[in-house]
Amino acid sequence: KAAEDILRCNSNWYNSGPRYDCVLFNSDQPGVACARLRSLVRCQLPSGRVVDLAVVQNMKPNKWRPKTSWDGCVVFEEEVDLTFLLMDFVIRGALLAHAQGPSNSRRNFHYLVDVVDGDMFLR
Repeated sequence: KAAEDILRCNSNWYNSGPRYDCVLFNSDQPGVACARLRSLVRCQLPSGRVVDLAVVQNMKPNKWRPKTSWDGCVVFEEEVDLTFLLMDFVIRGALLAHAQGPSNSRRNFHYLVDVVDGDMFLR
């Protein structure tokens, strides 16, 4: 039986600013693939087939580690470019926490929080 995650993608969430949830998805690269949802699009092809797409900002794994690193610590860097992702490849929602990266860096780092649900497969 398939499960459902409620994913938010809103530029003004209850008048308190933007909320763009993150997802884990299947990729041709080894390891975990994460992205931040920026928009959701439903396309109807001339054949009548309906395709659900997400406009996402990919998160690429980064080698930087904090001073207080832990076993299984995964740090991602948010890319600037937007890409399309078929929703068929999305596994589930993901929680990424902002990480204060190196003081000389202007990049956006995030930790993957892998203990949200009892069934999270990353542990």
